[in-house]
Amino acid sequence: MSKYVCLAAVLALAGTGAIAQNASSKATAAVNTAVYCTMSSTSNNISGVAIPMTCQDVFTGSAISATPDNFVPIMQPSIKVSNSQSLFVTPSLVTGLYTNTAVKSSPGGGKSTATAEGGVYLRAVLRDPNTKNVVMIADPIAVCSNDILGCQASSSGDWGVTLDSRVQTLSQELSACGVTIAGVNAGTCTFDLTTQLILQTTSAHSFGFIFPNVGVGTYLVSIEAAVNSSATLTGSGAAVGAAAFGLGSVTVESVRLVHNFAF
Repeated sequence: MSKYVCLAAVLALAGTGAIAQNASSKATAAVNTAVYCTMSSTSNNISGVAIPMTCQDVFTGSAISATPDNFVPIMQPSIKVSNSQSLFVTPSLVTGLYTNTAVKSSPGGGKSTATAEGGVYLRAVLRDPNTKNVVMIADPIAVCSNDILGCQASSSGDWGVTLDSRVQTLSQELSACGVTIAGVNAGTCTFDLTTQLILQTTSAHSFGFIFPNVGVGTYLVSIEAAVNSSATLTGSGAAVGAAAFGLGSVTVESVRLVHNFAF
């Protein structure tokens, strides 16, 4: 997936109460109410299929400006960690995917293929509350690689967990048309075949992150989301891919794991 678009932090945090003002030493929580999506589209030689050319909220149709970026914080509660403590972090997020593919074929015109993709990704990192620099990346993201199902890298190489992902491909091909009359090949025939497939889903997802053996100090537990979309086409047709996220929450608990704990 080639295009990552994330919600700017000012939109994600303003007015949502996402940042805790006072750091807790036991547990904390935050919510996200910002809604954001990204959309990609392409079309060629086809009519009757609406192809939005800008990012929109796929549920209301309201236009939203897209900001190309990497993972961006949507919830950042503060927590104070004492010696030999670990953090259990459980964010939940509502996600939505929209894919629309249509292909058009003519006799002998070759194969037409439309592919639409969308995905929502999440990660958790500890940030210094003053510098905002990343101090620690949560497990299991810290051990992600291209070989592990569920790991997804952004264009900058930052890893996240896949909350929701879809690749929809529609292909169609018509053979050449011939008319047989009295055993002799003659005549002509002309027709087009257009096929369209639309899928839209909304679901809620949760994923558990772990920060083992965190050093003493106060941290921002930064929950960061990204959305991705793409649309490709070969031949005649159209493709639209979109992904969105919205309502969410996170709970953070400070715990003491067994002595010398390691994965």
